[in-house]
Amino acid sequence: MATPVKSHALADSSFYRLRSPHKLAMLLKVSLKDLGRLTAAGDTLYREFDIPKKTGDKRRVESPRDDLKKVQARIASLLGRITPTDYLFCPVKRRCYVTNAARHRGNRVVRCLDVRKYFPSTSARRVYWFFHKIMRCTSDVAGILTRLGTYRGHLPTGGPLSPILAYYAHYDVWENIAQITRLHKYTLSVYVDDVTISGPHVRASVLWEIKQAIHRSGLRYHKEKTFIDRPAEITGVIVAGDRLVIPQRQHLKLHATKIEMMKPENDGSKIIAGRLTGLRGQMSQIRQVDLRN
Repeated sequence: MATPVKSHALADSSFYRLRSPHKLAMLLKVSLKDLGRLTAAGDTLYREFDIPKKTGDKRRVESPRDDLKKVQARIASLLGRITPTDYLFCPVKRRCYVTNAARHRGNRVVRCLDVRKYFPSTSARRVYWFFHKIMRCTSDVAGILTRLGTYRGHLPTGGPLSPILAYYAHYDVWENIAQITRLHKYTLSVYVDDVTISGPHVRASVLWEIKQAIHRSGLRYHKEKTFIDRPAEITGVIVAGDRLVIPQRQHLKLHATKIEMMKPENDGSKIIAGRLTGLRGQMSQIRQVDLRN
């Protein structure tokens, strides 16, 4: 059984004060030659395609080739070893969309914002700033890490590194917002591009201050929602006072899946395997909520 990796402070990260491309290659478990090849190839190591969204629109996916994806996953794993702040819920091990929602139980006012096009809006300049100024890597090492993690000047939508690097690329922004919420004794959670602030009250002037902090960074927010003295939906979970509730649409979806599985044409077909996987996932969601209650 593998020994679990302990988390550590940012200043104890393997990337902190990294000064040599050779040491970077060793850290990423690739040869210096392959590191140079991946860095030089850049945008040619991606393929783009569209996938349908629930709204009927399409989402553009920028997916790295397997060799680059492996290196990106290694960088993500190393960044994931940094002890996460209490308000960050994704991507963080042993935290999920349910624990993100649970953080806001008992608060009568909930305000939600989405960061618009979070990955495409996170520039290579921001990524370089993080590795050079926060991690204090030399400019050549920071430049290599930036080229490995970005596509056409921004974070790719389909890369394994993008979720955690989007947070660290805006590290100063999120810390500033956290400081604002702590000052007013509000509760903050960040789940990739979902930002939730709650409390006994959340003044409009404070929310405006948070919006301004987002705008100053070059990001934009949308889908603003406010819930006052009523159940709030946070990352797909209903928070009703001190309890968490699965949305009605999830129960309807579970019921529909069960009906589909009982149809005669599913007998002996590969369709049932997919239905079973979906059923297990839906049941798992309900169990997670029940456990939190």
